[in-house]
Amino acid sequence: MEKKNTIIIGRKRIPDMKFLELRQKDVINCNTGECLGFVLDLEFEIHTGKICYLIVPKTTKMFICVGKNKVYKIPYKCIVRIGRDTILVDINEKECLK
Repeated sequence: MEKKNTIIIGRKRIPDMKFLELRQKDVINCNTGECLGFVLDLEFEIHTGKICYLIVPKTTKMFICVGKNKVYKIPYKCIVRIGRDTILVDINEKECLK
């Protein structure tokens, strides 16, 4: 029987997940309960392949195409839990907004 790879967050193991599956989950800040949006991109360490940051575009009520849109650059270590429909993160939004 082939052993399936797992991702470890803290001491918890989660099954392998494809980027497409990750992009379909709401990212929620567990400090405020606010939905930040969906994962747009990942930043990873080129030598190890480990994910460093989730990139989530800041959503606004009024979409304006002037200048560069801001994104949340969420450290991977700030992920609290990845659930069926959501990714819970523990962040200070002002520090992560780039």
